[in-house]
Parts: sequence; structure tokens; C-alpha cells
Amino acid sequence: MALNVNKLTEKAQEALASAQQLAEERHNTQLEPEHLLHVLATQEDGIVPAVLERIGVRPQDVTAQLEPVLNGLARAESVSQVSVSNRLRRILDAAQSEADRLKDEYVSTEHLLLALSDAETDPAGQVLRRLGVTRDRIYSAL
Repeated sequence: MALNVNKLTEKAQEALASAQQLAEERHNTQLEPEHLLHVLATQEDGIVPAVLERIGVRPQDVTAQLEPVLNGLARAESVSQVSVSNRLRRILDAAQSEADRLKDEYVSTEHLLLALSDAETDPAGQVLRRLGVTRDRIYSAL
């Protein structure tokens, strides 16, 4: 199942665009879940920073823990087109499934955060888990 970009809320579309920009700035060859989590945690007027705060996690702690992971991602001298990694594709599909399950018409940043928090084998999911950001805590913060 491929995610339809038109099924993303404006904030979710902005987050993906910012994540791609972050990947390009860092000369990463692929757009990864860590890029997405980084921009979600720092998104101005976004729901995710507010949810993190309600859980008792500072958004800057999320980005600080992501830094070593981002530094370890594959880089190229010049990146013409950043492609979406299979790991991020799985996160986007999971976010779509979450939206469908909740009977939401659009995939929002909350759905993306929930999908990231469920990705236990993914570095982004591991950062969230280490900080105590779980599906249950996200739901209670919402």
C-alpha cells in the first residue's frame, strides 16, 4: 500500500517536506524515520511537541538522542534526489493504518508519532521508548 500524499494533513505534509530538507542538508542518501521524528519533535505549532511535553519529555531531548543516529546515516558528497527508505515507508503505511483504524480521513502528525513509537526495531522508535514515549502515553496525552 502506498501512502497518498493528499491523505496527509497539512502539518504532516509539512513534516515530510521538512524531513526531506533535513536529509538533503545532511547529505543523506535516504529519507529515514529519524529525519521525520526530528522534525516532528521540533515542528512549530505542531501537536507532537505538545504531546511530548504532556508526557514529560522535552522535544530537545528527542532531537539530542537522534543526533548520533542521524550522524551515522549514509552520506553522499552531493545528493540530487533523496529517496524514501523502506523503513520510512513502513512507518508511513503504519500511520495510514492507524488513521484507518481510528476512522480518520487524513493521516496526521499524531498518527506518524504513534507509528514511530511502535517501530521497536527502528532507531527512532528506540529513542522514543528510551524516553518513555509509548503508544499508551501518547493516547493519554492526546
